[in-house]
Amino acid sequence: MAARLIVHLLLLFPFVLQAQESDLLKITVTENHGLDRALEYIEFAFQTNLVNSTQQESQLVAEDIKNGEQIPCQISAQELGDSLNTKLLRVIFPLSITASGKKEFIIKRISSEKLPASSLLVRGEGLELIIENEFYQANLTKNAAVEPQSHDSGQIRELLIKLGFDQLITNVEDRVHWAPNFDRPEIEWYTTIAHWDNPATYQLENGPYRVRTFRQDLAPDHPEILLTATYNFYAGLPYFTFYSSMEMKEGVWLQLLRNDEMAMDSMFTHLAFERPDGEVIDLPFSGMHPFLDENPIENNSPWLCFYNKDEGFAFGSIRILYDNTNTFGDESILYKPHTQIGEWLKGVKYWNRRLIHNRLTYVDVGSTYREKNAYLVFKIAKENHLQKIQTWADRIRHPLQVDLEY
Repeated sequence: MAARLIVHLLLLFPFVLQAQESDLLKITVTENHGLDRALEYIEFAFQTNLVNSTQQESQLVAEDIKNGEQIPCQISAQELGDSLNTKLLRVIFPLSITASGKKEFIIKRISSEKLPASSLLVRGEGLELIIENEFYQANLTKNAAVEPQSHDSGQIRELLIKLGFDQLITNVEDRVHWAPNFDRPEIEWYTTIAHWDNPATYQLENGPYRVRTFRQDLAPDHPEILLTATYNFYAGLPYFTFYSSMEMKEGVWLQLLRNDEMAMDSMFTHLAFERPDGEVIDLPFSGMHPFLDENPIENNSPWLCFYNKDEGFAFGSIRILYDNTNTFGDESILYKPHTQIGEWLKGVKYWNRRLIHNRLTYVDVGSTYREKNAYLVFKIAKENHLQKIQTWADRIRHPLQVDLEY
């Protein structure tokens, strides 16, 4: 296996570009879905050329064309290694916008200035991080006392819901977040992304608006599968996102292939989810199995959540991207795809998205399974108790339109 590559992306706060202040490009942001947005992050990438002989410290700001407000930008830079000394800059900055509104910004290079304070905190080194904001704390460290939690995988082991609860979400058997996972007949137990040990490629981007981890390597015990995983944690938002991709570099027989799985000890009382046609289903765990056996949750269900009716805390998944297109443009093989709610030893309850469900299936080379989900912590209301996740799902699944003009 290739040697492990650890990359700390250069965050340019400030960073080195051409000496003179200048305008780089225009950004137009449009809200097309009639939703007020108190805090959104605009993310985009562009290339710029450097002039080594006239370098000085500078930074980028997004200047509102209407009122002149300047918003500092978080930037990660990747050198392209060409003769023109070009860098690819990935930029993120926050804004608020009213329903059906439009804002225009000029991305400008200016002299360095002090950065804004951030509620996003990071502790630890390498893959073993604890990341938190005012809504939650995500623990990505390992626990040597429990074998499935002892790997240097960089997956979330525990999640603390703040919001006045300080409720710790745990999984006595494994990590809370342990998907993607896969099963082949010659291996006694299926393996998960949580069984990764020091993935070959690891990148950490640490800034005031977003902390991002990127990992890529062959899947544990499945050298045919190239596995990619990216977490994004944001300042001021009650959710984080997770992107994953499974690409078959060789054909492989699998009897189980799953994603979007969270497994939690017995601390919730109810399940709720939205069907693709908009119907919301709300069930106590005690009576869910007969109903779900007859009416399984669709794989393209927009969102689902577990909540504790008595205590008021909740945790859910909002589905953003679901793409099973292979590298040749055809659909990757699926077998009985659906979203399953299950129970395990010691009261562990879980949700997952089944791609191949308990049938030995040949998955041919080029088959690819990609998805991106937002994981939301929230407090249920006394009336319309699912309104929070419905509102966030509307926002997250209908992002702002961003247009760049050089």
